[in-house]
Amino acid sequence: MRKVVLLPALAFMLLMLTSCWNYREVNDLAIVIGAAIDKGMTENYLLTVELLEVGGGQDTEVTSKALSVEGETVFDAVRKLISIERKRGYWGHIRALIVSEEIAAEDLTQVIRFFRQDAETSGDLHIIISKGCRAEDILHADIPHGTDISTSLAQCLESSRFLSESPSTPLFKLSQELKSLISPTLPVVTLIKLKDMTIPVLSGAAVFHNKKLAGYLDGEETKAMLFLKDEIKGGVLVTRKDPALLSLEILENNTKIKTRNDGKQLALDITVETKAAINEVTCNIEFSDPTVFDEIQRLAEEQLGKKLEDVIDKARSLRADIFGFGQKIYENNPRKWAEISGNYDEEFTNIRVNIDVNVDIVNTSIIYKQFE
Repeated sequence: MRKVVLLPALAFMLLMLTSCWNYREVNDLAIVIGAAIDKGMTENYLLTVELLEVGGGQDTEVTSKALSVEGETVFDAVRKLISIERKRGYWGHIRALIVSEEIAAEDLTQVIRFFRQDAETSGDLHIIISKGCRAEDILHADIPHGTDISTSLAQCLESSRFLSESPSTPLFKLSQELKSLISPTLPVVTLIKLKDMTIPVLSGAAVFHNKKLAGYLDGEETKAMLFLKDEIKGGVLVTRKDPALLSLEILENNTKIKTRNDGKQLALDITVETKAAINEVTCNIEFSDPTVFDEIQRLAEEQLGKKLEDVIDKARSLRADIFGFGQKIYENNPRKWAEISGNYDEEFTNIRVNIDVNVDIVNTSIIYKQFE
């Protein structure tokens, strides 16, 4: 009995202790941490990659370099990279993919297909649109902090909840939105001059309709969009109470969208409930007066409501349902959706939207009198 039990156990252990079938030395790999795609001069695509370089010796030094190669397809360019680097690219650590607005205006899916299907690429890869410059210029820009551009951009997007002026749309989320009724939005990167440096800056969103770039939202419009999508995680609401400006820190938010038939016209009721705290006031305000405090809340609600209305108008002008209104109609009223789905681009511009904003200012029971 002991042999009957021991032999299968040993056989199982031998199977579990086998080595990796696809093991490769790190020195034989070109570790890709970022990529940029532009229109090529001789081929369809110009692929620029940022490669991680680890120096040996007593003190390990980590640096990066950028290389470019053209190809008829993205995968063709990926394979041609071997002829330049003399190593096969490893894509398991890629953090950011930058796509030029010229490419995005044609068909975004043509360039992201390789990254969706590649076994090494992770689904949390950040997709970014370059505005006002070529995508390769971003990877050749100066590094304001850290060791490489791609990691710096990825870290900025992961911390964007403190600003809420850029959408975080990783590859897996973009893939879901392209197959849904929601028009995707992607973060935008531009180049600015800072003293003697040219650095990349993230702000705003690129709006897509039918897989093509339709237009842009600035930082404040992007924040309003995130409110309507219930994806706001933080940031600052600047409220004007002449002549003062008040900085309200967003603590939490809850947005609900309900559909209803208003006679023959479809209507959406949007309720935005936000908790915020006063963190800065630019001039003297007497908070001990309840009427003043109530007025501040009213002004915050009115000004936020106006921003929400403006971004809806902007999306309608682009005919891009970036808020998921169509998805809500499909879920809550499938019969109505069957009626309007064939002409939804036109229907989207005519949907009645009622917005109710409630701003609850908390944590302000003790506010010392401002400086005279």
